[in-house]
Amino acid sequence: MKQILLIITILILYGCQKGKITFSSNAFEVFYVENAGASMRVLVQGNTSSKIFVLVIHGGPGVGSYFYDTKYIGKNLGDKCAMVYWDQRNAGASQGTSNGNELHLDQMSEDLKKVIEVLKYRYGQDMKLFLLGHSFGGLILADFITKPGYQDMINGLIYVDGSHNYPLNDTLTRQMLLTEGQYAVSQKKHVSEWQPIINYCSSHTGNFNLEESQQLEQYASDAENYIDSINHINIATQVFRYTIPDKYPLTAILSNLLYSEDSNFNKELAIANFSPGLKIVTIPALVLWGKYDFTCPFPLGEDFYNHISSIDKKIDVSSKSGHNMILQDKKFFCEEVAGFVLTH
Repeated sequence: MKQILLIITILILYGCQKGKITFSSNAFEVFYVENAGASMRVLVQGNTSSKIFVLVIHGGPGVGSYFYDTKYIGKNLGDKCAMVYWDQRNAGASQGTSNGNELHLDQMSEDLKKVIEVLKYRYGQDMKLFLLGHSFGGLILADFITKPGYQDMINGLIYVDGSHNYPLNDTLTRQMLLTEGQYAVSQKKHVSEWQPIINYCSSHTGNFNLEESQQLEQYASDAENYIDSINHINIATQVFRYTIPDKYPLTAILSNLLYSEDSNFNKELAIANFSPGLKIVTIPALVLWGKYDFTCPFPLGEDFYNHISSIDKKIDVSSKSGHNMILQDKKFFCEEVAGFVLTH
């Protein structure tokens, strides 16, 4: 009996010990972070020996981080630092219940805080950590860094085609659609495609409700197809290229997309505005934007850049990308990010 108790005690103590983390120039580690009913998938990939980590806050809501885990990024960023791909609650390969009551921005910021704490526990408090927010991920990033003391947990931020102010976002999207559409029609380019967009924007002029906001977002996505200067990508191809080889559970991805359509959550997003609170941000910042981003037009990036109080900040524009610079102008993206994180 004493021997059994001894064995049980040893197993309990061993199970409570911190797992041994091996630092590598080519790491691939997957673990799950539990928080408030969600089990969120985290993939750490690349050069953990560098002690430099870039945590990707993906777009969506509900999409997942698999779009960002490309071979090109692995070769051109993952060799210099470790890329951290976090699937938010109700997104990507994350698990748990539908979490309808926990699906809101403040909870997502708390989830992000928990992920950061786990990363520092695993890889050391001396790690250099940068947050990279894209699209909807920019909203989570803005919510996070405007909470008192939270920016002290990271070494810098990278804001890529993000949205921190949805009412302003809708106004800018409408203006850009109208301006670019009218110019295209005057040049007799894609007239039949642009005309319904122009008509809609002409009859919907402001104070947008949720349905109007979602329609503008759909037109913004469509509009990229009518700009010849953009390096076009096929989203379906990206899904099959990266989700299947990396063994992402497609059923989880699909169900999470459905859960993310929660109407109360989207109503919260539609009025989210973090512009006034950005003045407390003082950490180094890199703002990257696609010239032809209709979903989050460039003046939105300028608004973010102008509102933060960081002395060390930079803003740059890709001339051949829309809303998905990470895929549309990957060389520009990787060079800018690598230069920023290695400098800081």
